[in-house]
Amino acid sequence: MRAFVVVPAFNEAARLPRLLEELGGYLPRAAQAADFDVRFCIVDDGSRQEQFAAEKRLIREAEFGDAVRLVRLESNRGKGGAILAGLEIGLAEGFDYLGFMDADGAVPVRELHRALAYLVTAHRDAGVTGVVGSRIRMLGRLVERNPLRHYVGRAFATFVSSWFSQGVYDTQCGLKIFERETLRRHLQIPEDKRWVWDTQLLLSMLHAGDTIHELPVDWRETGNSKVSLVRDPLTMIWHLVRFRRRLRALRASGRSGPI
Repeated sequence: MRAFVVVPAFNEAARLPRLLEELGGYLPRAAQAADFDVRFCIVDDGSRQEQFAAEKRLIREAEFGDAVRLVRLESNRGKGGAILAGLEIGLAEGFDYLGFMDADGAVPVRELHRALAYLVTAHRDAGVTGVVGSRIRMLGRLVERNPLRHYVGRAFATFVSSWFSQGVYDTQCGLKIFERETLRRHLQIPEDKRWVWDTQLLLSMLHAGDTIHELPVDWRETGNSKVSLVRDPLTMIWHLVRFRRRLRALRASGRSGPI
């Protein structure tokens, strides 16, 4: 099983060490597992030159070899645009499962591995084509989150679930992984290249009838989020309202799925 994980990074030199430290412990164990070959692609989204130089130095000093690569985008494309650029690389190289996670390490790497293992088994046994992380406070899971961001996030996710008639609990968790052919069919459908790109990707798959599972994961807020609670939610909702019309147009043109 070959998996390709994209990590979008925009001026993340200060928060990247936490993720790299976890990868330092994870990659040797993953390399010993005969069933897993996991590669990481950190996509620098047009960061300031000194930030990119720091990222490059951190990765070089970690000595990951070809297990972790750093790709530089000359201009800022937004989080979605950076993820898209990375996923296109993974698809071109023929990886079986492709996904993405945040650079701040809010989702531990062990949760990525758990999601990958779940998807491989569920894809084989039940035709599941994607797994998305879900930040649910429940027994056995650790979720530490700023209360205000939690409630704003819950309101946003409830809006998305109701507006699109899909039972998704958490649309914005930064951990999502998909089977390659499902991802390839939907990769160019999202139109927003920033904060709701991955939500649009998920909704496109659900609209088409693909089987996606949510997996409760551990999650710990790291602070310094780039999402503004004042400005960005309204912009995100506007992009989703427009996207709903796009999905309706796709249905009218012969794409399956209720919307």
